[in-house]
Amino acid sequence: MDDRGWDKIIDAIDAKFGISSHGRRKEPLADKPELEQAVSYICFAKGGREYKLERVAAPAIIDRKSHYSKTAGSGVRFENIYDPAELSYKTNFYLKEAGEWTPIDPSELSL
Repeated sequence: MDDRGWDKIIDAIDAKFGISSHGRRKEPLADKPELEQAVSYICFAKGGREYKLERVAAPAIIDRKSHYSKTAGSGVRFENIYDPAELSYKTNFYLKEAGEWTPIDPSELSL
């Protein structure tokens, strides 16, 4: 989803439900701490339930290397190769249940 698509979704949610909070943060990638991903989010209420929509912009994975070991019982380890100049985007949807954000399928929002 490009920036224009993200802005359209935010505008539609704001017009229909209102946005209770929003923000941005940067965090290191789990497997490559020297690279960062940017996370933008909005929170809104629908039908008495609180939802969070999150967009993650991270360096694109261009290759995956597998590392094998010949010793018995050892597994395969995978290493992601990133292109820091190219970004990939991922959108996550969450529902707040018992004080915790749990991932949900976008179709459950029925916007």
